[in-house]
Amino acid sequence: MRIRTRIAPLTLTAALLAGAAATVTTASAGAAEPQQSVSIQADCYGSAKNYTSAPGSGSSNAHWPGTGTWAYTTANCADINLKVNATREVRTCFKATGSCNSWRTARAGQWALAATDVRDGSGFYIQFRGTARSTGLIAY
Repeated sequence: MRIRTRIAPLTLTAALLAGAAATVTTASAGAAEPQQSVSIQADCYGSAKNYTSAPGSGSSNAHWPGTGTWAYTTANCADINLKVNATREVRTCFKATGSCNSWRTARAGQWALAATDVRDGSGFYIQFRGTARSTGLIAY
């Protein structure tokens, strides 16, 4: 009889520990999701390149890459991201459609979205409102 009284508390303790382990496992699995998006951002931003735009002239805006050339999106990023050295209004123009998206403000020293959900291999260029050159980082 004494053995039973000792087994019951041990069984209860084991059951509680198993429940706690299941809770920790579930919490760990849920915590992996944000790390995944951080990892994707790190891969994207890790592929960033320095850029210097071509200046505009007259009523023509500054742009990157150079006149008559296109950049092509990669599998590194789902979006086109800019980190400008000076705050600028930017927009992305696409080869396939011949059209540009709306102007967006890219703030100095911060990552900004120039275009979202862009297919891999899409031809594009970036316009910077005004004629002054723009410099910074681009990831796409």
